[in-house]
Amino acid sequence: MPGYSRFLSERASLIQPSPLSSIISKINEIAKKGIKVISFAAGDPDPNVLPREELSKISQEILHDIPSSVLYTPSIGLEELREELSKFISRYDFTVSSDELILTGGSTVAIDLLARILVDSGDIVILENPSYINTLLAFRQLGADLIGVNIDENGMNVEELEKTLKNLGEKLNRVKFIYTIPTCQNPAGVTMSLERRKNLLEIATKYDLLILEDTAYNYLYFGEHTLPTLKSMDKEGRVIATGTLSKIMGTGFRIGWLAAPNDLRKLIIAEKQQIEFCPPTISQYLAIEFLKRRIYERSIEKAKRVYQEKLRVMLGLLKDRISEARFIEPKGGMFIMLELPNIDGEKFSNDLLENKAVATIPAKKFHVQGGENRIRLNFSRPSIQEIEEGIMRFAEYYRNYEKRDGE
Repeated sequence: MPGYSRFLSERASLIQPSPLSSIISKINEIAKKGIKVISFAAGDPDPNVLPREELSKISQEILHDIPSSVLYTPSIGLEELREELSKFISRYDFTVSSDELILTGGSTVAIDLLARILVDSGDIVILENPSYINTLLAFRQLGADLIGVNIDENGMNVEELEKTLKNLGEKLNRVKFIYTIPTCQNPAGVTMSLERRKNLLEIATKYDLLILEDTAYNYLYFGEHTLPTLKSMDKEGRVIATGTLSKIMGTGFRIGWLAAPNDLRKLIIAEKQQIEFCPPTISQYLAIEFLKRRIYERSIEKAKRVYQEKLRVMLGLLKDRISEARFIEPKGGMFIMLELPNIDGEKFSNDLLENKAVATIPAKKFHVQGGENRIRLNFSRPSIQEIEEGIMRFAEYYRNYEKRDGE
């Protein structure tokens, strides 16, 4: 057998496995023993709030009536879906034409494709600290140097951002873009204030930078009126936006999108054709009907109502049972991030899963720096009963853990 290491590319040394997949594997191993795990680890919506019955009936119609539903589509996606999606995005996010959209297998693919055409090894990407782990890994695999800007209850600290840019000196020209999830951020759940959104755009203009805006959680904002997207406020073409239907239609359908300027769009399509020729075709046809029949309206309304109640229950229990925990109360989305005094988040999370069958995600790997004592919790996927039982187990184990560490 040959020694494969000598055949590996230099980029292979930068590839890291996602901790999210690792946690799922551990959950499955425990479940095989007949132990029911309460999971706060997933990034999934609640399948009971998704329009499964309607989509089931529609899928049968599509497979029966549309033979091409099992074949390739154009790499940029079906024209009819791009048209319906442009109406949907224009209603909720920003005005966009169907010709500007590239459909992808989820927004993670969209982000990766954009990074592939912008980032060389040694380039700099600036992002929130913490930020979505799989995006961090995608940038690092390309050899990017990541700079994290801390967040608070109003989102990215733009004063810290500007200081960071000033301190870069000659390296400033290596900054390729600022990546942000302004609304219902993953993993911290924070939403960037309107003032900071304006300031971020001003900074991008001042330092001649691009912004990559991830809108994955926009439709789960609990407020009556969502704050304007950066893309909708952009007057100079500096904002490139990505999004997905995953959180309101179902993560397994893998329908994401990217809206980019024409010059970049051509390169992205060419790169995409070599990696992901087209998103799942049956999913595209389902998405057409999901949008055309306005099923999304009921899906969004139900998801926000159910998740808001789940979050209320989780927050109440955390405040009551773990008063030491620090966190920013989310205004929507699917996640809350706890900061727990005097613990190693990774060790605690592993021990909690092994001893109490409660799955969480240690948040250190979501950070460019820091985060050792932080843990991400998902409130959208578990039922209210699971939230109540899971937080009770969590709190009990934390109390004993704290005493044991203090001995």
